[in-house]
Amino acid sequence: MNSPRPKSSKVKSPQAENQSRMGAGRPKTSGGRAQTGSSRQTKQPSAGATGGSRSQPTRTQPQPAAPGTRALVPRGSHGIAGPMGVFNNPDKRIAMTKHNGLLHPEGYTMRPVIPAEKAELVSVARAMNREEFGPRLKKLFDPETEAATEAIQSGVYIGWRCPEFTWDCIRVGRESRCFCGHILSEHAPYNGRSVCVPCRHCPCKAFAFIPGRPEDIGEFWFQRRRDFDPTTWRAKCRCKHTHEEHDCTGIRRCRMRSCGCSGFNSNFLCAACDRHWEQHVTVFETEADRHQKKIPYGEDYLPFAEMPNLRNMALTGVDSDPGIYRDLVEGQGNIPKGRPAIGQDTPVKPPAKSGFNPVWD
Repeated sequence: MNSPRPKSSKVKSPQAENQSRMGAGRPKTSGGRAQTGSSRQTKQPSAGATGGSRSQPTRTQPQPAAPGTRALVPRGSHGIAGPMGVFNNPDKRIAMTKHNGLLHPEGYTMRPVIPAEKAELVSVARAMNREEFGPRLKKLFDPETEAATEAIQSGVYIGWRCPEFTWDCIRVGRESRCFCGHILSEHAPYNGRSVCVPCRHCPCKAFAFIPGRPEDIGEFWFQRRRDFDPTTWRAKCRCKHTHEEHDCTGIRRCRMRSCGCSGFNSNFLCAACDRHWEQHVTVFETEADRHQKKIPYGEDYLPFAEMPNLRNMALTGVDSDPGIYRDLVEGQGNIPKGRPAIGQDTPVKPPAKSGFNPVWD
């Protein structure tokens, strides 16, 4: 009686694993199974049909990489093991080489990464918003365009920024909200030299701007909520209470009984500079002050002043309509650069060629 033959299992050698990844056919042994001498099998490469040893794939030498570049691109699949095989089998680890201070695998070449010469931000925004791009942009910047228009016509600039900045994070207007909860028009009269503008309805001693919309702090998702009311939104402290629930004077301690907050610390960041509210200041300036500090003023104070298409869109909602901008710069009511602001009690002298001859009693 013949003894039963020991069962043998198919064993894939590491070399066969590499060849199967490369698309090459695996040499077969007799019967399509690996020859085994005992029931216990070891992972050893078997001989081919001719009895010779299997040839190892040759490793190509890496070519020198171009200097000053950082992008790594594989030249081919030869000599590159699978992602898991690198960790499971030490024989498959990729040989690394160092060139110009950058460690990269052999078989890779470095190509230069060239940034775009001009960022097509407007084109991308148009593609994302389509026909709603203009109206959405105008709605987003309406408070700031109104504040900029008021500043250009009055010569009094009110900005909210960090002390070391030479630009304003947000342009402040008459409808902007103070920390006390009242808007700027509900405070005392002000001018370009004002330092403390007290409120006429509460103990607030100085106007301190605080964002009044979630868009000002980058929280745009609030507008997508079905029951969201923009008029009820208030900026909050880290204690989860709004700024109106804190004292508007001193260290701005929280007034809620169960809260141990000792002072207002914003739980939000400015959408323009990614800094906290308490790192900003509210500044009242004249045109001459901004000119001396090299801060934008005049028509340069408008949103997107350096990009005419976006500037017109922020003013009118249409990029091809410069009507409001032309009225501000050339039309009636504009203030030439370098001249003082005109107040309510300043007499207006008509131009010499206007044809207007006043008759005095």
